[in-house]
Amino acid sequence: MTPAHEPHEGEGRPRDEVALAVVGAGRMGSAVIHGALRCGALRATDLGVFHPDPARRDALAARFGIAPLDDAAVHRAERVLVAVKPQAFERVAPLIARRHAGFVSIMAGVTLDTLAKRLGSPRVVRAMPNLGARVGASATALAWTAETNPADLDFARALFQGCGSVFEIPESLFDAFTGLSGSGPAFAALVAESLADGGVRVGFHRDLARDLARQVLLATARLLEGADPASIKDEVASPGGTAIAGVRTLERHRLRFALMDAIEAASERAGELSGEGYRA
Repeated sequence: MTPAHEPHEGEGRPRDEVALAVVGAGRMGSAVIHGALRCGALRATDLGVFHPDPARRDALAARFGIAPLDDAAVHRAERVLVAVKPQAFERVAPLIARRHAGFVSIMAGVTLDTLAKRLGSPRVVRAMPNLGARVGASATALAWTAETNPADLDFARALFQGCGSVFEIPESLFDAFTGLSGSGPAFAALVAESLADGGVRVGFHRDLARDLARQVLLATARLLEGADPASIKDEVASPGGTAIAGVRTLERHRLRFALMDAIEAASERAGELSGEGYRA
């Protein structure tokens, strides 16, 4: 990536130009910033942050050690990461729209067509990271317009590879991706909480039960790298043993069906959100 210009002297002053202007920096936007800095995809001097509220802007800039950007500086940025809540996009879009800019959006439910129309640029990449970006373990989906140039796509790949793994999929699968990958950490966390509750029920102190549940999921995730989930289950479940007794109970309570149904429900809700006022 092309390094950005050096910052002006003095903290808190808006910078003239940056490689990437970040518009909004909530949990997911912050995770992307941390990931890009951690993996070296961008330097702090490459980044700037914009917020319609100057006080909020300056607080975000100080938090990440990057430049605060005013309206004019956003319009001079090489590329813009749109990380606002979808509900705020209609208000923010006129402030950042620019014909020849490259945009990367991580807003859920806002389509490529809507982004291109509202932002005034055909160069748009849509990304869907998940909360794992906070620890460099995200699964991020990418889709892009036909007018997006190879440099824009390479930039987006490098940006999100700093947060984990990148999957290039058709935009038509984004709702399904949201249901499985975007919502999945909530389902996995619920499994971990349930395992810990089970540990408490059989006699463990709550803190120890949580530690054990967390370690079980961590070990399983590592074992699943390059392995089929069924093979891990079969390896643990020895004949007439404890694990198969537990698996039988889970099957009786339809755990598989519940998780499959949860992903389907989350995917359907993602589709509903896409149509609730975010289309052009």
